[in-house]
Amino acid sequence: MNHSETVRRLLKIFETFDVPQAMTLFADDATYQFGNYPAAVGKEQIKQAAASSHMDFIKSARFDVKSMVEPGVGVVACEMDIAYETTDGRTITLPCADLFRFNDQGLVKEMRIFMDAGPLFAKPATAS
Repeated sequence: MNHSETVRRLLKIFETFDVPQAMTLFADDATYQFGNYPAAVGKEQIKQAAASSHMDFIKSARFDVKSMVEPGVGVVACEMDIAYETTDGRTITLPCADLFRFNDQGLVKEMRIFMDAGPLFAKPATAS
């Protein structure tokens, strides 16, 4: 499996919220960073970060990959829209760019997520 295929597989796993399955694609000493949150290092910290508090109000997530490039050896950049369905019935679609770096065994050694997640935390508008 090439690195782009691994990224596509990982995104499909993230759509199911199966964090333990996702961890099988990460190196033991991998780094995961979502936006401006502190980086998580190692599988245990990544599990905690991936199952963070914002997941409490997300019912589903769908990743719509717009483009994926491998600009260098062991590097994949991915541009996508992520459609979140919240537990209060809203659908929020956010643009996102991810950067993945892989080790020699083909495992993710670094995942950086560049996205403004602010709209996920915004209170729904109320009718006046």
